[in-house]
Amino acid sequence: MKLFAQSGVALAAALIASSALADVSFDANIETNTTKVSKKKLDSGGRVEINANAALVKNGDNYVNAKGTLEVPLTGDKMGIADAWIQLGNKTLDLKYGRFEATDLFPLGKDTVLQTASAAISGYRANTLRGRFASGQAHAAVGVNAAEGLRFELGIVSEQDASTSPATNSGVRPVVTYSTGALTLRLGMESITSSAAGAKRQTGSAISVGYAINSSTSLNVNVANNSDTDASSTGLNMTAGDFGAGYVQDKNGKAKQNTLYAAYSFPLLGIKGASITPAISHSKADGVDNVNAVRVRMNYAF
Repeated sequence: MKLFAQSGVALAAALIASSALADVSFDANIETNTTKVSKKKLDSGGRVEINANAALVKNGDNYVNAKGTLEVPLTGDKMGIADAWIQLGNKTLDLKYGRFEATDLFPLGKDTVLQTASAAISGYRANTLRGRFASGQAHAAVGVNAAEGLRFELGIVSEQDASTSPATNSGVRPVVTYSTGALTLRLGMESITSSAAGAKRQTGSAISVGYAINSSTSLNVNVANNSDTDASSTGLNMTAGDFGAGYVQDKNGKAKQNTLYAAYSFPLLGIKGASITPAISHSKADGVDNVNAVRVRMNYAF
């Protein structure tokens, strides 16, 4: 985290200092969450997010882009870095480096609250090497736009400190995305090396199929599997305007966990950028009690 915090501060300073060369826009938003989970006390949280967005600067076919995002938790904890990256390339080839999230191979849709019953039955959702790491690691993604609607992305994660606890992961993450009309197909894998004692190299894979029924309604199906850890996940979700619902089944060995979730966003007092979202989830897992969760989220972008 220290490495990325330093990178984030440096990036933010660079963005401000270079404003004479490239326009920088700033925006912010606040998110509050009030959550009640089975047998637990009411919990309140959230964060303020501040974004510095560098304008896309081109020189012929070449371009450079960057973003820095700071998050200030409402709980009074220390400020953190959410995003801090720079991207350069052209219409065919690009490179992104820093702290960011790579292509999502298991999109959950409107997952305002998705509280699982058992942390031990976490399944596998092909996001081990996706990004935004908590420990000191370097993350890069090389992208190739091979043809119209066809993109290849190779994520590379380099471990910085093998003594970090909890264990850190490194490896490569190739992903192919193909879009045509209403259909979007994502196919990828992760080759993972863990710093955990006795850990062996792991290989996981995933496929995600999305279909846009119309401009406001879409369906998504996800399947991911890591045979080396005997873990897998299957998901189905939909969004229809401001409503979203989904289902995820996680497996670890013979143990299963099934989770349903749903949410709906309402405009808040007719104010642009303001909304309130009630959400629920229900999770049932082998060997533990069912867990229900209710959350009310308020958002305001300013």
